[in-house]
Amino acid sequence: MGNEILQHIPTLENDIPADQFMVQEFWIPLAWACAVVIPLAALCAWWLYRRNRKPAAIGITPLQEAMTALAELDTQLPPMRECALRLSMILRSFLAGQAQDPALYETHEEFSQRMDSLSNVPLSCQLETRDLLEHLAEFKYAGDTENNATRAHGLIEAARTLVARIDTAQQQEQKNKKEVTA
Repeated sequence: MGNEILQHIPTLENDIPADQFMVQEFWIPLAWACAVVIPLAALCAWWLYRRNRKPAAIGITPLQEAMTALAELDTQLPPMRECALRLSMILRSFLAGQAQDPALYETHEEFSQRMDSLSNVPLSCQLETRDLLEHLAEFKYAGDTENNATRAHGLIEAARTLVARIDTAQQQEQKNKKEVTA
């Protein structure tokens, strides 16, 4: 039985060149290269992104952003239509950040028709906010391009006062809630 097994084992011929056994497939080195290069490229891209990214503004509140934008608008003082457009955008951005109201992402008509518009704004400031936005909408859609500095300053000051009142009223509401729960 031992001889039968030995007869079935093949033997190699002596004249086969050794380099025939060293033939490599094209895909094996390519796969290794991809396995190394792709993660390295991703790591480099991530590092460059993190290095070049602007640091987030720390502690800038919606109130500070609004006040800065209002001061800039007050110094530039564009024609009434543009001033009303920019004032409306400043107020809507403030409401989106401070009161989480989606007014920034709505048309004036959508904002006016939404039942819960300004629901996160303190009750004492809701009517004034709605009135100022309505007044600004009149200027935006009237096409009045005259440069009325007195009226523009008045609107900017009204917006500045309103924004400060909303912030103060919200802080007071939060303080009252803390006192009630304590």
